[in-house]
Amino acid sequence: MHAEVLIAKDNELELKLQDEDISVMYIIQHELLKERSVEFAGMILKHPLTREYFVRVVTKKKDPFESIQEASTKASEVMKEISSMLKPTLKK
Repeated sequence: MHAEVLIAKDNELELKLQDEDISVMYIIQHELLKERSVEFAGMILKHPLTREYFVRVVTKKKDPFESIQEASTKASEVMKEISSMLKPTLKK
């Protein structure tokens, strides 16, 4: 994955990501939107062939980098949980 910071302010962060799967980013977005400190979290796909995405996070007072990091950790935990639930079923 390639990431580029486009805008970095006290309560706003905009990133350009390349070569990542949109489904992973949607899980992170979902986790971000569960937080009360996050006012806005959005992901858009510029074009499906380029796999270039734009991510924008706006927080009330919290550092948006920190919010993304926490949401990524929570998303990883969710994926591990799903994986552990599916493994016994897939072994049959």
